[in-house]
Amino acid sequence: MAGQLVTPIVVLIATTPRFNNLQSVAIPSIVAQKLRPVAVVIVSDQRALNAAEHILLQELLGDLPLVTLKNSFLPGAAGSWNTGINAIAQRFKHSYIAILDDDDSWQPDHLLLCYKSSDDGQADIVLSGINVTKNNNNIAVNIPTNITVNDFLVGNPGWQGSNTFVRVKALQAVGGFTNGMISSNDKDLAIRLLTENRFRVTYTRQATVNWACGLCDTALSAPGSVQKRKGCAQFLQSHGHRMSSLQMQQYFQRMEKLFNINQQDILTELQRLS
Repeated sequence: MAGQLVTPIVVLIATTPRFNNLQSVAIPSIVAQKLRPVAVVIVSDQRALNAAEHILLQELLGDLPLVTLKNSFLPGAAGSWNTGINAIAQRFKHSYIAILDDDDSWQPDHLLLCYKSSDDGQADIVLSGINVTKNNNNIAVNIPTNITVNDFLVGNPGWQGSNTFVRVKALQAVGGFTNGMISSNDKDLAIRLLTENRFRVTYTRQATVNWACGLCDTALSAPGSVQKRKGCAQFLQSHGHRMSSLQMQQYFQRMEKLFNINQQDILTELQRLS
């Protein structure tokens, strides 16, 4: 069926690597898709996947082509995604990239619904809904509709890594992800894409992504973490100029409530970046 698509789909995964997650969560989710992607690209951040690991993942994927790469930019998810975007652009320059985090999963109709909602490949961005899960229990459902730049300055109305479904050329037009950004990569990308005012966004209006939040203390969104504090400062450095004074205050309040990081902590970190 993928060969009949006007715009083919390539799945992109960034990993540190966490091989067990790839093997038990992400890859089975891809194999179960009703709509087959044309390829899977896995980019490893801290070390390259070895030959044995590649072979095992390829066996799980069957005849679905697998490309494994090492992050060629600054360490982190952004650099890993950008490495994959560049590789995909060379081979599938007219494709959609569907990102899947290694500890998240898609429901079997995720890619099919995204493509159907793209008006046969006409949309540049397709956003699906997210089931927020913790300890295998659904704790919330986020279904984005009619998003704007302002939605992302303070919070996030429902754009995460694993529901990112964007045309390669749109990603290239804004320079991909911001290399070296520690967290808020989804918000940062959303703001830069939406600011362009030339990319068409459509919505599936169904939750087909299962986002596993707060699985470990080393997660980028772990409350009170050094990496989250630095990520907040980077986000303000890039997008603080877009915020009104009220939005800025709402941003600080949200960070303290959700992540136990206060305004002074973030401002001190921001001063270090300057």
